[in-house]
Amino acid sequence: MFKEGGETEEVGQSKEIQNFEDLRRVRLADEGFIVITDANRPAIIHKVNAKCITMDKFNSKVSINDRKQGSYYWADSVATAAREFGAKRCKACKPELRLVPPSTLDG
Repeated sequence: MFKEGGETEEVGQSKEIQNFEDLRRVRLADEGFIVITDANRPAIIHKVNAKCITMDKFNSKVSINDRKQGSYYWADSVATAAREFGAKRCKACKPELRLVPPSTLDG
């Protein structure tokens, strides 16, 4: 899990990214993955600094819509993201596939 100073804690962790400061801290640490959940489609795993993660999209989903249609989460690994959120990997940024079979993430 991310903490002040970009340090990480236990393996197998995830945490909701609730505001711009959380998102900034996660991206500066450059570790782990971002999972975007959505009420209308499956959760997607992204590289933490992927270009498909934008401040405008974050602002729209988290700040303006108050997470009613979905949320952003930090996860320490692709395996954690897949296990906790049933997330599939982003076809644009293609997060790494270590620790889980690729068939678990594609679909």
